[in-house]
Amino acid sequence: QGTMDMNYMQQDPRVTREMISLLERQLVEVRTAAEANPNDYNVYAKWGELLLELSMFKNGDEATQILSQCINKLEKSLSIFPDNPHPMIVLASALNARAFLQHDSQVALSLFERSKKNFQRALELDPTNEKCRQLLEAMENAPELHQRVVAQLQAEGQYSSKAASNSGNDEWFYDALGWGILIFGGISVLAILNMKQAAA
Repeated sequence: QGTMDMNYMQQDPRVTREMISLLERQLVEVRTAAEANPNDYNVYAKWGELLLELSMFKNGDEATQILSQCINKLEKSLSIFPDNPHPMIVLASALNARAFLQHDSQVALSLFERSKKNFQRALELDPTNEKCRQLLEAMENAPELHQRVVAQLQAEGQYSSKAASNSGNDEWFYDALGWGILIFGGISVLAILNMKQAAA
């Protein structure tokens, strides 16, 4: 299954390096905390959040691998405390990000469905969460947006059937599309950042 680049968190290179370094230090801390208390669902939720943020600075297969780890940590958190809406929302956002990295529309659709179920359950648990409601509403457009992105890449010659069969080193320059079309993914990231600020 080929993957596409999703590095739309374009920053000054120095700022990007600093942010990645900060995230990596925080990941060391949270990993240590998880080893000390392997049943702390908050630690795994935080671990997943940090991995999701880190994935936004990566491309292609590296981003996909980080997102897979992110999803694993969030599912671990929810296995300990199933009815926790916050990691559900972060998990849904990670599944969306994973879907947008997929060439295969059927694989992407399956990920979108998983994402939608997490948003729905989170909203059931926290009916006043307007950001979650907005994200759930945006889910209706996700498969179409994914198809438009792939179609645009095909039209610009950045996608071919051969590229779809490769799992590795294709160059996918989403910024050539004007990465602003990925409003949906951007909303997911902003929702996480806003939740983090509100909790601070």
